[in-house]
Amino acid sequence: MMKMPISPLLVLAPFLWACGASFPPPTQRMADAESAARSAKEVGAAGEPTARLQVRLADEQIADAKALVADGENERADYVLLRARADAELGLALAREQNAQVELETAKTQASATFVSNTPGARP
Repeated sequence: MMKMPISPLLVLAPFLWACGASFPPPTQRMADAESAARSAKEVGAAGEPTARLQVRLADEQIADAKALVADGENERADYVLLRARADAELGLALAREQNAQVELETAKTQASATFVSNTPGARP
């Protein structure tokens, strides 16, 4: 019976493992980041400067991630897409906050007008 030395296997094992353990393309994270950016735009992020900046950053990061995926750097693209989604969701939250502030001011104005019209002698 022939004995095979173990040392060559120990030396080659990490290299064989590295070749087989590639990171899959981050397709779900890409879809999540793009969806969050699209939602922010639809809610009106363009009307609020900070929200607009966050969405622009997210769009740039999504483009960077696509280039990384094309280069085979899927793990790095995954992390970039995490950041892109976070930026897009921040833009969405800021846009929603701006919309809520506008609705609040509209409601205050309507309430004041209703009070004045229903109360004799009241001034706005």
